[in-house]
Amino acid sequence: MIIKKKRSLYLTILRYFSFLVIVTGGAAGASFYYGSAQIVLEYSDNNSKHITDKVINQTTHYLNTPAEQGKVISQLITEAPIIDAHENIWRYMWQQMQVLPQVQSIHVADEEGSYVQVRRDPQLATRYIDRSTTKLNELWVYRDAEYNRLNSEEKKPTFDPRNRPWYMNTLIEQKTYWTDVYLFTTAQTPGISATFPLLDSDDNKRGVIGINIPLESLSVFLSELNLDKKGHVFITNANHEIIAFPDTNLITTLLPDSGLRRVALVYELPQKWLRNAYDHYRETGETKFFSETDDKTYIINVAPFPKSFPTKWQVFVVMPEKEVLGSVNQVLLQTLLIFLSIFALSLLVILFFSQRITKPIKALTIETEKIRNFNLDDIQRVRTNISEIHSMSNAIISAKTGLQSFRKYVPEVLVKQLIDLGEQAKIGGQETEVTIFFSDIANFTSIAERIHPQDLMLHLSEYFEELSMIIVKNNGTIDKYIGDAIMAFWGAPIHHERTPYDACKSALLCQKRNKLLNEQWIKDRKPVLKTRIGLHTGRTIVGNVGSSVRINYSVLGDSVNLAARLEGINKLYDTEIIISENTYHLVKDSYKCRMLDIVAVKGKQIGVQIYELLHEIDEQEPELKYPIEFYETYELALKDYLNKNISSAMDKLYICQEIAQHDKSVLKLLASCKQFIEKGDTIPEHWDGITTLHEK
Repeated sequence: MIIKKKRSLYLTILRYFSFLVIVTGGAAGASFYYGSAQIVLEYSDNNSKHITDKVINQTTHYLNTPAEQGKVISQLITEAPIIDAHENIWRYMWQQMQVLPQVQSIHVADEEGSYVQVRRDPQLATRYIDRSTTKLNELWVYRDAEYNRLNSEEKKPTFDPRNRPWYMNTLIEQKTYWTDVYLFTTAQTPGISATFPLLDSDDNKRGVIGINIPLESLSVFLSELNLDKKGHVFITNANHEIIAFPDTNLITTLLPDSGLRRVALVYELPQKWLRNAYDHYRETGETKFFSETDDKTYIINVAPFPKSFPTKWQVFVVMPEKEVLGSVNQVLLQTLLIFLSIFALSLLVILFFSQRITKPIKALTIETEKIRNFNLDDIQRVRTNISEIHSMSNAIISAKTGLQSFRKYVPEVLVKQLIDLGEQAKIGGQETEVTIFFSDIANFTSIAERIHPQDLMLHLSEYFEELSMIIVKNNGTIDKYIGDAIMAFWGAPIHHERTPYDACKSALLCQKRNKLLNEQWIKDRKPVLKTRIGLHTGRTIVGNVGSSVRINYSVLGDSVNLAARLEGINKLYDTEIIISENTYHLVKDSYKCRMLDIVAVKGKQIGVQIYELLHEIDEQEPELKYPIEFYETYELALKDYLNKNISSAMDKLYICQEIAQHDKSVLKLLASCKQFIEKGDTIPEHWDGITTLHEK
């Protein structure tokens, strides 16, 4: 009988535990490494797709925007000879270049060879070539940034646009024609041109309109992507030319014989690994592959531009595999060090080792999640003094003037929302909670009868200007002006919790401003305008209403009708601002209000509590129509009335009447109480105190 040598429990546990740790740790390390590497590679692939999509979208927008504007210019040019209308054509083109910083020049040529142009580089200028008569003439007018004439120069023309490929090709088909990439003669920088046929009223071709678009800004955009991991992004075309590259010095090459430049080819790039990647793509047509250069592996993703794009371009994203997986190798090394440390400690204290083995595994899991969820989309822009960026900034400032006018028709937040989304405004809406504002001028019809229409329009416009500024400054969206009324709302297109607060603040500020205006108008012998305001908060359909040719961003629904009714109820209670119970419950901690009544507006059976908005609770010296005791006593009287304690309600109302003898709210409630007293009838058990209104 062979007796195996016995080992101590300590050594046995240590031996098996060590073996288990070694096997498990080795397997876990390998699994972690390959799993993490796969995650990083998948993330790198997704990130590359995001980059190519962004580059394609940016490039498409960069080229298509001026192309679409070129079509607009073609519709603005009359059928008169372009030389006769050259001043107007110059201005059309100049205005477009103010909002299109990517455009280098805009020109139009007719079938006689006459030519009208506006250009940006190397100096702002307008130009025409007149071939409409036997005496040929070319005129250059140099201008400053405000279109002011600086000086002019006449030349004998040597340029005939009719001999240019862009002119001849555009007249073949009635559509947009895009040239190949070429170097602009003056700036020696690459660009592309979009041309469109100029048609008369019978759709006969009478000339060509062209827009020259430099491509250097696309290279600047690629450099601003600030790719991590030492990667490169560039754009090429079917002719192997470099359309855009982060280093703008490499997009053109110098011809030693002529001293001129031409568009550089991919094969002329100094980076061998980029050239090899491009060769592999041209040979195989693969859009995702690995490429080897000098014992280094690179990950390549290629995204062709969509078929709708005017020319055949591709975006290349090339990343060194070592740089992509560098973080994984670093984590693996850290993991190995941690494992060895834990293994050494396990030889001394096994229980402590178990605890220690759990912590690093959890830590590794957390770190793995961090790697998987790491977001490289937070791209920081590189600050630079490049003149093109400076020019774009100036163009944006110039465009601001136009946008300021546009936002008077459409809510600025909504426009900004659409430009940012790249969405087109569409008919439709969604239900959301908003606070709706209606204002109206008391006795406006009689005022309108006594004042000249022109004076009335100016007077009303001044009134609208002052109240509208208050609404807009307090986050309100003005829906429309209805005669002498203002309709506005809060809570769309951007919703926030302070929506009812801002609406009430606007209403109070409007009334304060209205009083100051009336004081001045009395001095100027102008009619006094007394404003009544109604506010209601509720679920409402908000969105675009209209037709395919014109839409209006507005609100629809029962809440809108109730807000309008509340405005009209002011004249029944001798008040200036009435809010609904929905609004009251949302602002009662911030505003002092007086409960007026429970009313069922015309067409409704259910009663709604209505409140008079008085002032902010924190306001030190509020301007009130009556002493505060009046409002407090009235509310107590209303509570007695609703609780069927008619006698007590009347006693309190008489106190209110002593303060405000002719107040309509007091007289109305007092009349209701007297009806019960005079009839002597017992108040019905189910009487709810609702006042039913039969007028709007």
